[in-house]
Amino acid sequence: MAPINKKQYYLIFFLFFITCGYFFQGGGWNQNTRICLTRAIIHQQSFIIDPYKEDSQNPYFEFVNTGDWSFKDGHYYTNKSPGLSMLAIPSFAITEFLVKNLSQADMEKQVHLSTYAGTLCTTVIFASLMAVLIFHVCNFFFGFSNWQSLLLTITYGMGTLIFSYSTTFYCHVPSAFFSFLSFVLAMHLKHGTFQKKYLLGGGSGFAAAMAVLIEPSTVFALGCIFIYLLSFRDGRKTTLFFLIGCIPAGAFQLLYNASCFGSLLQSSYNFPNPNVMWYRQGKLFGIPSPFKLIKLLFFPYRGILFSSPILLMMIPGTFLLLKFKKWRSETIVCLTISFAFLIFIACFYAWHGGTAAGPRYLLPAYPFAFLLTIFALKKNQKTYIALGVFSIIINLSITLVGNEIPMNIKNPLAEVVLKNIMDGEVSINPTPVSNFENYSNITTTLDLIQGENNLNSFNLGELFFPNSLLSILPLLAFWVIWWLCWRITFLKKKRTL
Repeated sequence: MAPINKKQYYLIFFLFFITCGYFFQGGGWNQNTRICLTRAIIHQQSFIIDPYKEDSQNPYFEFVNTGDWSFKDGHYYTNKSPGLSMLAIPSFAITEFLVKNLSQADMEKQVHLSTYAGTLCTTVIFASLMAVLIFHVCNFFFGFSNWQSLLLTITYGMGTLIFSYSTTFYCHVPSAFFSFLSFVLAMHLKHGTFQKKYLLGGGSGFAAAMAVLIEPSTVFALGCIFIYLLSFRDGRKTTLFFLIGCIPAGAFQLLYNASCFGSLLQSSYNFPNPNVMWYRQGKLFGIPSPFKLIKLLFFPYRGILFSSPILLMMIPGTFLLLKFKKWRSETIVCLTISFAFLIFIACFYAWHGGTAAGPRYLLPAYPFAFLLTIFALKKNQKTYIALGVFSIIINLSITLVGNEIPMNIKNPLAEVVLKNIMDGEVSINPTPVSNFENYSNITTTLDLIQGENNLNSFNLGELFFPNSLLSILPLLAFWVIWWLCWRITFLKKKRTL
């Protein structure tokens, strides 16, 4: 096990916090419904989001700022799990108070800036902490050098679809972080690197349950990690503490269900907006077809390997990792979680994720899938680096342009991302978070293809270069300065790949 150098962790966190916080993908049904719940809790001390329902003359838009709602006993609720909305409360409330009292910003701008702050303090922070975890696992457990671990961390954080969703108020990245944190704590428990074993077990359970509170599909990861604990002696001793750690998040979800939907076991998914649910014969799930699995892997519409080609290195990486008996159980856990998500989403009739740049429903499994690639760096270094650079270019482009791509676009990268990059356009999502009455044409605010740039999505470089590819220049300058700081800090410990 390599020694821990806290300076490395601080620098990596800073790199990803600034990089991901540089971008904001704006509003959309998914983001807006979560913000409605955050605002309802802050201002109404209620889970009912009726006060934030904005109507439209267009009969299709019953709830114009979001279609992601549930309806029960005459009231509207978000159809999402409450975890992310709850986590955003402090940052949203503080920012809203400051903007309201220190500026002349109108209500729309207050909500917009508060949503950006909420994204910074949830999604961006968890993406940055996830990068620290990836570095920690590569360096501390698997013995990669500082430079190799940094390369792997940057490839994961900027070379997969995780990048653009780290800049968006979606549940996928926070839930991925908590699931992976649970796994890393369990790894520490297995390999005896921390004395307080029961604390590790309880923390692992708490993190796994928090992931489920944010995104229910991560229950697969929770189950796999629990079985992983059962596979070794110290893990079996702490399973009770793992389960105790699950209680706070589990209890909150049950109480939320009872408060909103009248039963501990009924959730928002029992009362959804029927116009946005993909039912077939009254069911949301069916049998996964081989063709759907192929589309999730290879096709330009939602293919994993199309938007994150570095994950192709899972194939050689898995075989290389399985050669190490010490890491065999960890390899099996990562494989199981990755395939469980793939099969589960292939069973879902709405497997495409609606408005998206790629297979966003699979994102909670990405850190586990990426871990299967890392040993390919040692065996196929040139190929790995080439794929990594290509992947970073793809995902930086997605993040620059936007990931709220309409579901009718069959090739998001070519038809939207590449096209806008060639045209010099960035931050093209025009959808606001609130106050849709300020827009004369609601249809164009919900369609990045028709909409005009209005800074509802933005990157910080647009303060100097509005709606221009040149807006990336300040970020590039930051990367150069950061790299110099890293080299200076660790010059004496320099190792070659």
